[in-house]
Amino acid sequence: MSEREGTDREIDRRRVLTSVGTAGTIALAGCSSEETETDDGESGDEPDADGTGEDDRGDVDGGSTSLRIVHDTHFHGRLGDSAEPLNVANYFGLIEELHAETDNAVAVGNGDDLHMSVASSVFDGAHVTSALNESPITYNAIGNHEFDNGPESLRENVADSEFTWLSANVVDEETGEAFASDEGAARYAVEEIDGVQVGFTGLAPADTPEISSVGDDVTVLEPGDAAEEVVADLEEAGAEVIVLLSHLASPIAEEIVADVDGFDVVVGDHAAFVLDDPLEVNDTILSFVGDEFDHVGQLDLEIDAGEVVDYSFERHDLEELVEAGEVEPHEEIESLLLEYESRLDDELDEVIGETTVSLDVRQETVRSEESNFGNWLADVMSEDVDADVAIQNGGGIRSDQLYEVGDITRRMIVDILPFPNYTVKLEVTGQQLREAIETGVSSVEEGHGRFPQVSGLSFVYDPDAEPGERVVELLVGGEDLDPDASYELATNDFLAGGGDGYESLAAADVLRPADEGTLLSALAVRTVETEGSISPAIEGRIETR
Repeated sequence: MSEREGTDREIDRRRVLTSVGTAGTIALAGCSSEETETDDGESGDEPDADGTGEDDRGDVDGGSTSLRIVHDTHFHGRLGDSAEPLNVANYFGLIEELHAETDNAVAVGNGDDLHMSVASSVFDGAHVTSALNESPITYNAIGNHEFDNGPESLRENVADSEFTWLSANVVDEETGEAFASDEGAARYAVEEIDGVQVGFTGLAPADTPEISSVGDDVTVLEPGDAAEEVVADLEEAGAEVIVLLSHLASPIAEEIVADVDGFDVVVGDHAAFVLDDPLEVNDTILSFVGDEFDHVGQLDLEIDAGEVVDYSFERHDLEELVEAGEVEPHEEIESLLLEYESRLDDELDEVIGETTVSLDVRQETVRSEESNFGNWLADVMSEDVDADVAIQNGGGIRSDQLYEVGDITRRMIVDILPFPNYTVKLEVTGQQLREAIETGVSSVEEGHGRFPQVSGLSFVYDPDAEPGERVVELLVGGEDLDPDASYELATNDFLAGGGDGYESLAAADVLRPADEGTLLSALAVRTVETEGSISPAIEGRIETR
């Protein structure tokens, strides 16, 4: 859009996006009955029989239109470290540069931006919203983690957003309209770009109510059904090119576009897949570039007579570009990053609860025997994903201290759990579970970090036996392990991927991937804040012979 630069900061996109570009028209829809609106508020041309609106189709001179889509976001509530290449200021510095290189460009996100971090528990997502407000982002999808702090928190962030949140399948149960439509969210938007009507919409995972806190008044429709309906509505509203901001796992997105005609482009991925080049399914271009700050996707479309006739793609590696001196940080967002870093440093010292017993996270304990903090953490992990049993590697529990009875601060939790590990739910056989515990005790004499802290199970091991033959007894729920039975296991994404030698877990079926889990430190902070006081105990879960 030729006039976008210099006007972005003046546009209040919270409820009505006004014209951008030469003739700019836009429609924001909270329900399927919305009509396309022109600049003066009058209804635009009625769609013709095929729902496209003949007068608006394509470039008025019959030439082609170039459109650049710059994507993704998926920040998980993080802003990054100002001292490192991968941070939000550098990320949007690159996006702003790519956005400014061409007249017709739209920057979009794909959700899971507000939450999952310790900063999110402090700032309730406002730190990310304020950064996105300064960015070139025009549209963002609602992901599952947007609801981590509950629906009212999300409503507040939507109201404070100067860009538009989109979702075709996250709806208000009472009204049937898009969730937070009163605050500015919408099912879809249609924007005229150089004579082409471009539609945008979003989709969230079907299991969002199970993996986040949507409340009692939010319904998440099946993505396939919602996709079919929103495509029809977009076409009726005059959209010629339709872009889906996807927070679906990429295999599900592929299935949907194979079954539902009408999507031209899909960007973003719930499961953080990274592709060198886009996929093409049913004439739809699907571009996946991972999550957080590693990559930025640049998709350049050629549009002729309202159809995408060609495209080119480039995936930008942010760290590589920053280290080469080719990226300038976004000035306003860099200031915000520094401000929030300073504020978070102060907030980390805030007392969030207390412990009535000493908490043992000494290395000599967590890497060789049962730890009361290890028990508490494994229990919290199991509850988070609703599993039968849990395993947390002792090496993921740091700080090497014995904390006395008294206050718990956020900083204390972050010191104990400094790694960016997320809860994962696996389905394992009894044999795989036994192999995992055998792995955990295989190098205890070396003080290896693979030693398991557990929940829902207990075991006896002989540290003097040969590795692989050390587990003497293994009980689940007080009963002997059945090697042929199936168990639901909570663990962290590092172990689930085979880290610390847990190869048996890497072969297990994933029931809930890391992207649907919770950052361990944020989970621990939230639990302490909720419980107020904790009193973990040694319960005989791990014994030696």
